[in-house]
Amino acid sequence: MESALTLGSADQQLGLRFKKLFLSDSDVGLKVKGVLNTVTAQCEVTGELNKFFRLGSLKPHDPNEAYQPDTRLRLGLGLKASGVGGKTYSADDVLLSVSAKKKLAVQRSQEVVRGRLLLRNYTQASVAANYDYNIRTEQWGGEVHAHLSHAIFRFTDDQDVRVTAGVRAPLTQQGVGAAQPYLRVQENCWALTVQPDGQWRVSYDL
Repeated sequence: MESALTLGSADQQLGLRFKKLFLSDSDVGLKVKGVLNTVTAQCEVTGELNKFFRLGSLKPHDPNEAYQPDTRLRLGLGLKASGVGGKTYSADDVLLSVSAKKKLAVQRSQEVVRGRLLLRNYTQASVAANYDYNIRTEQWGGEVHAHLSHAIFRFTDDQDVRVTAGVRAPLTQQGVGAAQPYLRVQENCWALTVQPDGQWRVSYDL
């Protein structure tokens, strides 16, 4: 299970975030994620059950390449329940979900260290979108998200660094909403995310 401590300018309270993905060989995934507010002891949990379909052929493994991400288009169909997209729903809210995600390997640098092929740095682009239908309220909503990430491994002897620039925009029944850019800088377990409007969030992976 992935877990992290987070503190942001919006809530100004320390939270414990957690996430666990169970993925079967048939590409059926169950994701459970949430946040526990360490001040109020309130916990918000989201459950997602998806069937994924990957379009395109997977390239054969190349032993001379250390960086070989899966760049096929991934489509998902599934169900979501309870606090999706930063909003709080009642227990009666179940959402039908359609999603799409595409990764693109932009650049990579590798080296041989003591006979082992190691990745030195890489740049990767990603575009994703999801659209959800609330069965109870009959309302549609979602989000489109694009980012460019550059990772440097062994930036120092014991330090990895990743810089991500991205943009998020809500999808509503009226169309695409205002885009919100962000910048994220991660150093080993620490990460800082900032937005042009002054919002920020610090997280520490446990």
